[in-house]
Amino acid sequence: MTDLAPLELWRRVAADDGLLAQAATAAPGDVNAVARLRRVHDADTVAVALDLVRARAKAAVKFPDHAAALLADPAGVEQASSMTVAAYKAQRFAQRPDRSVIDLGCGIGGDTMGLARAGLHTTAVDLSPVRCAMAAHNANVPAVVADARDWRTPQAALHLDPARRTAAGRTHRLADTLPPPDVVAGLIHQHAQGGVAVKLSPAVDIAELAQALPPGELELISEAGRLVQAVLWTGGLTQPDGPARRATRLNRDSHHTLCGSPGEPGWSEPRKLLFTVDPAVERARLMHHLELPAIHPQLGLLTADHDPQSPWLTGFELVEQMPWREKRVAAALQAMDAGIVEVKTRGGAVDPDRAQHRLRGTGQTPFTVFVLRWDRQVIALITRRRPTDF
Repeated sequence: MTDLAPLELWRRVAADDGLLAQAATAAPGDVNAVARLRRVHDADTVAVALDLVRARAKAAVKFPDHAAALLADPAGVEQASSMTVAAYKAQRFAQRPDRSVIDLGCGIGGDTMGLARAGLHTTAVDLSPVRCAMAAHNANVPAVVADARDWRTPQAALHLDPARRTAAGRTHRLADTLPPPDVVAGLIHQHAQGGVAVKLSPAVDIAELAQALPPGELELISEAGRLVQAVLWTGGLTQPDGPARRATRLNRDSHHTLCGSPGEPGWSEPRKLLFTVDPAVERARLMHHLELPAIHPQLGLLTADHDPQSPWLTGFELVEQMPWREKRVAAALQAMDAGIVEVKTRGGAVDPDRAQHRLRGTGQTPFTVFVLRWDRQVIALITRRRPTDF
């Protein structure tokens, strides 16, 4: 984790509205604006002011009601759960009779805020004194500076967020997290009664997870169609006879959940309609529960002759299928009065930004073209996006 400036400096900068207003006018890379600030303030103060302004700007989407008053650094905001995700997870903690929760590895307090807002007796804990104070400020809860390896509160539930950054940057490898998997496993055993929710990268190796940590319920969470995190629910936070796997799609005012055992869908040639699947469902390997066949084992597209109007699916009407030859596809689109063309692909079959720029026509009809590596050949599926209520 990058070393942060002293806590006193963060607090002093956060209280200086004039400095923050000046810092807000300094665009990234604007050396002249930074130089002007440094004529009045020392370099450390200017650096913290710029970091705080940028962190609050980043937080506007994740914490729309809190961003302007947030005490945070940009990396802390990037790592934090959004208020939508945090509030959703807090609902499960709120179902427990014991209302005490420890947010262990709290960072700037994204999940801490969600837990506190749910009326839970929440304590923020972090190894970093600065991040600990940030969480206390942001969530208005008590905070303790401590190492996860030394934490002993078996009666309370834990929300545990192992750090996923190394000197080389972000990591998806469970073995590289801090605290390491053996410590996390020990905490899960110690807090079996209260339960532990382990926040994980959505790209975590599920096979590695099964080997390294005790069993639990694995939930993959997407927000507004983007896969954002995985959570391993264990002990007292699991549901009796609950599912092995769960996919949850969150929007600001609604959520949908699909549960079951992992598996694979059947296969079929492309039919009248194609469907992309919410990434939480695909990552959780629950696509077969949607009861539609896939067009290929590795392409993530389902197909049907009818539209099931599922919140998990985005539908496309298949217009034409052909081998991927850019000029040929462009000619076909031109003949169909194509205007804006969206290109979707997988596995680097094509550069979608360049392809959609070159395929764009002068007509009025928008199209979506899937350019996919189909075994040894690359194919183009020309489609029209269908309207949806979800």
